[in-house]
Amino acid sequence: MTKQMEETVAQRRAYVDQIRSSFYPEAQEKQGREPYWRISSSPGEQGREGELKYSSLGLRTVIALLLFAAFVYCDQKQIAFYQYKAQDLIQQIEWNPLPTEELENMIKISLKSKGK
Repeated sequence: MTKQMEETVAQRRAYVDQIRSSFYPEAQEKQGREPYWRISSSPGEQGREGELKYSSLGLRTVIALLLFAAFVYCDQKQIAFYQYKAQDLIQQIEWNPLPTEELENMIKISLKSKGK
């Protein structure tokens, strides 16, 4: 009974390792019992130690800063883009489709009525 259970555990472990290696092709030579986090490291991480790596956060930040700078420039110079001015964009950002004051009043009223 114990041998049969050990064989089943070994088969399941081999199956899980096979599935993991199909997701990470460079880990096929690492069929040993290494922790999952080591196998799941990004591809090419071991071979390129001196190469700089950039995240998408930095790229998104640069794009956001460029857009903001363009907005400020268009606002200062009164430039319209497809008939839209900076003031139109500010109004669109400030516009709130939800009546938050009414919702807050309704919630306060309902909480007061439940408290009594």
